[in-house]
Amino acid sequence: MAIQTNADVASLVRGAMAERGVRQSDVAQALGVSRMAVSRRLSGETSFSAEELIVLRDVLGVPVGRFFGEQTLPLDSGARRRGGRAA
Repeated sequence: MAIQTNADVASLVRGAMAERGVRQSDVAQALGVSRMAVSRRLSGETSFSAEELIVLRDVLGVPVGRFFGEQTLPLDSGARRRGGRAA
C-alpha cells in the first residue's frame, strides 16, 4: 500500500487503535492534546507529527512503519523477544 495522504496514515492508526482497544481519549492523553485534536488527525484533516507517531508506536505497541503501510510484526511479538530477529 502506497501512502499518499494524511487520511492513509490516519486510517492505519485507527486500525491499530481498534485492534488494541485504544480510545481517542487514551491517545489524546498520551499525546498531550485535546480529543478534538486527535479527532482531526484521525480524520486526516491534519497530520500526525513524527514525534506523535513515535508516541503512538509506544501506546499501540506497533512499529512506526505500520502507519505507512509496511507489513510488520507487533513490537511484543516473538521476534522482539528473540532480539529483533525473525525466526
